[in-house]
Amino acid sequence: MVTLQDLPFVSAIAKWIWGGAQNEKVSPDICISQFPFFHIECFKQLLSKCLGLAIIGGSMLNKLPIMINMWGSQSASGISRNSLYGEAVVYANGSLYGYLLQYPFSSYGENVSLLCQNIVLIGMAWGFSKKTPTPISIQEQLLVVTGFVVYILAVLSYMPENYRYMLMSSTWPVMLYARGTQVWETFRVQHTGNLSIVTTSMNLVGSLIRILTTIQETGDLVVLGGYLLSGGLSFIMFVQYWMYLENSKKIANEMKQEAKKKEA
Repeated sequence: MVTLQDLPFVSAIAKWIWGGAQNEKVSPDICISQFPFFHIECFKQLLSKCLGLAIIGGSMLNKLPIMINMWGSQSASGISRNSLYGEAVVYANGSLYGYLLQYPFSSYGENVSLLCQNIVLIGMAWGFSKKTPTPISIQEQLLVVTGFVVYILAVLSYMPENYRYMLMSSTWPVMLYARGTQVWETFRVQHTGNLSIVTTSMNLVGSLIRILTTIQETGDLVVLGGYLLSGGLSFIMFVQYWMYLENSKKIANEMKQEAKKKEA
């Protein structure tokens, strides 16, 4: 009689879900034999994997609302350039750390997606700055691109294994700077500009879920600390959105009117 374990695709999926579990009570053979009434430990691992995939899927749309806002207004108003640079480093470090330590992709994949989107936002901010009295210089653009590429290659090629933890621990001050810069920029101008409540909410919810999946999948305290910090800063940005909502609406209307005048 053919059992679930005998089916190649089932075996592969089970190995992906439960193969790297740190709990002795969890293994592909044990958990698949309990289908569909999983033991609590098997179910927790399955749920963690599903949540991880959901976060990766959601992260693919995370920055899209900001892109739409920027494209619609043809402006990077309210967006801190330093925040974009800092977040690029944070997402790069998260991707490199997970890759180098061979963690399951479901535990860090959103960093790859967010990094790609963040690079697009940086490009848009650079492009729209040409329409302002203070465009971003070619020197700054070359410095950012060159520095980022050299950094990635250096980490992949030369970083000793016993120093890899620094990839994540170093993101704490960088994240504090990146998100803190955005928090300060919002406080300074008293509006959220092209920032999106959808993106901010997704960051907040994603951080909360990642706290749970990190505890379940890797137990890495360095990574956990990063998500706790990210969640706290996202919460502040979430509160700011509602605090400055009326001002943001006024600014958005003004930008739309200016865009119409330019088209006319």
